[in-house]
Amino acid sequence: MFKNIFPIFLLFFFSNEVIAKQIEITSDKLEILRVDNISIFSGNVHAKENDLEIWSEKLIVTSSEDQKQIKEINARDNVKILKEELTIIGNQARYDTLNNILTVIGRVEVIQNENTILCDEIIVDLENSSSIMKSEINKRVEALIITKNKD
Repeated sequence: MFKNIFPIFLLFFFSNEVIAKQIEITSDKLEILRVDNISIFSGNVHAKENDLEIWSEKLIVTSSEDQKQIKEINARDNVKILKEELTIIGNQARYDTLNNILTVIGRVEVIQNENTILCDEIIVDLENSSSIMKSEINKRVEALIITKNKD
């Protein structure tokens, strides 16, 4: 199987800037549905833009009618998002570019430095730098926070 390398202009996930930036997406397969304004990358997907990297089995990019703006980006199956010292792992991720909200669901693990949080869903408001983590009724959010002693 050959790999597709497809540079596409997207809004940068973790930025408040409105300008488009280039992101490189590599996958085993690319399907473009022009009528629906959808690009589907599948099989060993890796997306990179500066210090942001995303891995998944499928990445679906939905554009506006005029194809000048990305409305939504969905990553599915074995999702891993890495930005600087923050790693988020889950089953699915959805980035709503209009509201600047990132949602990751399904066995979510958030790792920063040596700290780890386990939950079923994380909602990140990128505009206001806030996060809400929650789990199903019979589970609870678990956090392991490690502090360093100053010697």
